[in-house]
Amino acid sequence: MVPSTCDDAHLLAKLARAEAPAAAVGFWGAATAPEATVELTGAAAPSDGTIEPLAAPRPDCGRGHIDGQGDQPIGVLLRPVSLPLRAADCLALQLELRLGRQLMRVGTPVSVLAVREAVRRVEGEHFARAEGEHVTVAFELLAEQVSRAPFNLAGRIYIQQLFERAARARERVYWHLACNPSVALGAVRTPIFIIGLPRTGSTHLHRLLCADPLSESLRLYEMLQPLPLAAPGSRRARLRAAYLRAQYRAMDLLAPGYIAANSTFHRADMDGPEEEAVLLAGCGVSMMPYVCVGGAGSAYEAAHADGRTKAAAFRYLRRFLQLVAGARQAASNSRWVLKSHYNALWADALLAEFPDAKLIITVREPLEVVQSFISYSIANLSFVADGASGEELARSHAAAAYRYMLSNARALVALQRRLRGSRSLYVVKYKRLVAEPIGVLREVYAQFDIPLTDEALATALAYLRESPQHGLGRPTKVAVREVGLSVEQITRDFADYCVELGDGAQAFFEPK
Repeated sequence: MVPSTCDDAHLLAKLARAEAPAAAVGFWGAATAPEATVELTGAAAPSDGTIEPLAAPRPDCGRGHIDGQGDQPIGVLLRPVSLPLRAADCLALQLELRLGRQLMRVGTPVSVLAVREAVRRVEGEHFARAEGEHVTVAFELLAEQVSRAPFNLAGRIYIQQLFERAARARERVYWHLACNPSVALGAVRTPIFIIGLPRTGSTHLHRLLCADPLSESLRLYEMLQPLPLAAPGSRRARLRAAYLRAQYRAMDLLAPGYIAANSTFHRADMDGPEEEAVLLAGCGVSMMPYVCVGGAGSAYEAAHADGRTKAAAFRYLRRFLQLVAGARQAASNSRWVLKSHYNALWADALLAEFPDAKLIITVREPLEVVQSFISYSIANLSFVADGASGEELARSHAAAAYRYMLSNARALVALQRRLRGSRSLYVVKYKRLVAEPIGVLREVYAQFDIPLTDEALATALAYLRESPQHGLGRPTKVAVREVGLSVEQITRDFADYCVELGDGAQAFFEPK
């Protein structure tokens, strides 16, 4: 049976109900993501490949604060949950102890299997069987690891709803394509992918490039709820964005101050450009709650990093671009500008699906990247940990996030060595992007042989005026010693990254 699409006429009626906590739990809002959280004793992966636990704070680790609101302990980033949620979690825990089982066990969404027939019709039997298995295994590993994590009931519901929403969106897209096969014939010409480490200015560069009227970007509202199609700026798009925005606001009912704290790291704009990680979550990959849910060294961590299993993700991305182009009059003549730090791990799969893609690597001092990304990730832990497990969960998450960043850095180094001198790759330094954004814009256009029009310059300048750095406040950041890291370890682990993509380790790590 082909799933039906929802009628946007009902959205206004839903807005009044969207402030309920149940609606909030089912929504994942920011995605460069808001990268929520997860579990178990983790490990960092130093340069020799061995594993060192990131357990207790280290008092003698040297400089831990780079910028933001000081060297903060983990607890400052963990927002206290609301009183009703705390009471509900306590009651649920007591019931679970009495019953000897979880009240709600996270499982693989029904949509993961239901979509296979539609994928078979669109992509063929072999692709549907082989790649469908990879997607199913990813979700099964995730479900098993979430069930073992120290999540409270609200956290398990939240993660299950992430699974359900993303998988259901993919199912609806593929059924739409199966019923409208001509959509899958549309061309996707020379997309630009920004693939630097997280917290390296990639969102800023993404939005700067997307300000050009001849650029197209995916919008958060359409990735969360793709059908019926809604062109940016249309009445349907505004209604849909308003409905989803109301759901996101309800997160503050679960953890007061959650939105304000997270917005200092990344502003969730429902009808603005957003990274495709939100979309690819429908294949069981590309969101930090997924990457870190089992801790460092987990079975899912290995499966997530394996680029050989990501053909389904990038084929889905192509199909989604073909689908939404139909709602945009200029999309066929425009270039897509896309962005996700996960893509560096899967560069081979990305280039297999988009062989003419242009790649931009954003680069920043590793100390700043590590502190900022771990802090941002911990800030999303607010309401998912059971009882007093918040700091334990945060340290486990920090270990997995650090290991992910290191793997990503190594993938970027390999890509730089492989494509050095190619016109399809360009490296952008964070400090220069912040200091001279228009100069960087000119260089990117020149590198990729894209004409830079007066209109593109004017819209870029308008974006810069309206979006000052730290416009929503400076983020609060955890001291790296709080998660068991040291400057020496980070310096050692990211040495190749600094040499290949920066100005050398000495320039990156010299004291300020």
